[in-house]
Amino acid sequence: MKKLLAVSTAAIAVTTGVTATADAATHTVKSGDTLHSISQQYGTSVSAIKAENGLKSNLILPNQVIKVNEAKVATESTTEYTVVSGDTLGKIASKYDVTVSQLKAWNNLSSDLIIVGQTLSLQAPAQSAVPAQAPVAQQAPGQQTKEQVAAPAQQQSYQAPVQSYKAPAQQAYKAPAQQSYQAPAQRVRTTQTSTASTGGSTKAQFLAAGGTEAMWNTIVLPESSGNPNAVNPAGYRGLGQTKESWGTGSVEQQTKGMLNYAKQRYGSVEAALSFRSQNNWW
Repeated sequence: MKKLLAVSTAAIAVTTGVTATADAATHTVKSGDTLHSISQQYGTSVSAIKAENGLKSNLILPNQVIKVNEAKVATESTTEYTVVSGDTLGKIASKYDVTVSQLKAWNNLSSDLIIVGQTLSLQAPAQSAVPAQAPVAQQAPGQQTKEQVAAPAQQQSYQAPVQSYKAPAQQAYKAPAQQSYQAPAQRVRTTQTSTASTGGSTKAQFLAAGGTEAMWNTIVLPESSGNPNAVNPAGYRGLGQTKESWGTGSVEQQTKGMLNYAKQRYGSVEAALSFRSQNNWW
């Protein structure tokens, strides 16, 4: 009993000049130590040491091993934590002296939900060091490599040949000269018929049969040239060039046939003459 008291008294006497050192998980009590001096040495409190070691008083003995900042040291040495039933981010953060925001950031969590068995990182991920770039070797001025010396001083540029296209001269189109169409002259074929001549010229016989001078000049001469036996290639016959029966026979018969035709077709000889003059046929 006397020995314990002596240790306490000595511990109380040495209280000044104590500085905090690095955190430790355990501390072996030596002569002169007190809970206060130990708390100051390790940056904690007397109440924390007593709670950590289950001490009900401040009495400690030399060579006694006590826990000091065991939870803090464990926290600093632990980098990962496995979630158990009942854990929350708040509990884990408080236990390892970090914040919920840090836990979420270090573990890429978008919410506070965690799952039993999930492994959480308790510290920020290590940043990979950027590899240093090797220095670029510089060539001393005035020195040239073998390739540089051998290179030609002037670079030859390739020039593509210029191709000029000359369009062929356009030939002017000359339309062929238009040829005027000239109807072939009607050839009057003279055939021998049994025309009975009553004497005198054809015109005289025509006038004697009732024909007029106007009919002779306007119809007979243009149509048959006054030939009662004229036949053209189309088969028109006589003085008036017709395919009807009065195109053959004597001059008298043809003349009377022409007079009848003029009156029946045109209404009068004068009307027939007018039509022939305007249309060149009748």
